[in-house]
Amino acid sequence: MSKNRLEGKVAVITGGTSGMGRAAAELFASEGAKVAIAGRRIEKGEMVVNRIRDNEGSAIFIQADVSITKDVITMVDRTMSHYETIDVLFNNAGINNSGDGDPHNEDESVFDEVMGINIKGAFLCTKYVVPHMMNGGGGSIINNSSVLDTRANSSSSTSYHVSKGGMAMLTKKSALSYAKYNIRVNSVQPGAIATEMGGIDWDDLEDTELINKKKKLQPLERMGHPMDVAYAALYFASDESNFVTGSSLFVDGGKSAVLGEWNENG
Repeated sequence: MSKNRLEGKVAVITGGTSGMGRAAAELFASEGAKVAIAGRRIEKGEMVVNRIRDNEGSAIFIQADVSITKDVITMVDRTMSHYETIDVLFNNAGINNSGDGDPHNEDESVFDEVMGINIKGAFLCTKYVVPHMMNGGGGSIINNSSVLDTRANSSSSTSYHVSKGGMAMLTKKSALSYAKYNIRVNSVQPGAIATEMGGIDWDDLEDTELINKKKKLQPLERMGHPMDVAYAALYFASDESNFVTGSSLFVDGGKSAVLGEWNENG
C-alpha cells in the first residue's frame, strides 16, 4: 500500500522508458509524485505514462536525448510549464557497449556516445534543473551510477567505466556545491540488474529460467530487479533522506563485499 512518500513532489526521470527508469517512474507515481519521463523512444514513453495514468497517477512524456543541450532545455521547460516546479531529478539515462572494451580497441565514436549519454547527460540535466530547485527552496538529485564507478571488469567498455567514475565525482562535487541551497545529491550503485541494457525485456522479468540464472550472480540468491534500484532512488527522493547528501548506496546483492570474482560456489 502506498505511503505517499513523495506526495506533492515533481520528479524528472531520464531514461524512463524502460528498466530502472521505468520502475522508478511507476514507483514514484504510486508514492504521490507527478512524474516527467524523458527518453528517446516515444512509443515506450507513452506506454509508461499510460500505465501510470491508468493507476490514477500523474505523468507526462518528453522526448529528449540528454546528450543534446536543446533537448535538455526543452525537457526542463516543458516540465516547468506543466507542473511549475521540479523537486526531484533522477539522472538515470545510460548506455553501455560490451564489445572491445580495452582502451586501445574501443572505437572513438563508441567512447563519445557513451560519455555523451552517461556523464554529459547527467551534467546537462543537473545544470538546467538546479536553478529551478534553487528557486523552489531545495530538491533531491539522484545519479544512477554503477558498482563499476570504483572498480573494473572485463565485460564493459572503457567508456562505461570512465563515465560511471565521472558520475561518482559529479555526485560529490554537486553535493558540495548545492548543499547551501538545500539541494541534496546522492547516487545509487547498481550491480547485476535485469534490464534492457543487458538484453532483458521488461515482459521477461517473471521468467523462471531467467530468475534462476540471474540469482547466481551475487551472494543474495535472488535476481536483481529494476524495482530494487527504484526503491533505493525513492529513499533519496523522499524527505526520509533529508540529512543525506554526497552519499552512494550499493544495490548489488552483496557482490561488492566479495574479494575477487564472485561465483555461484562462493
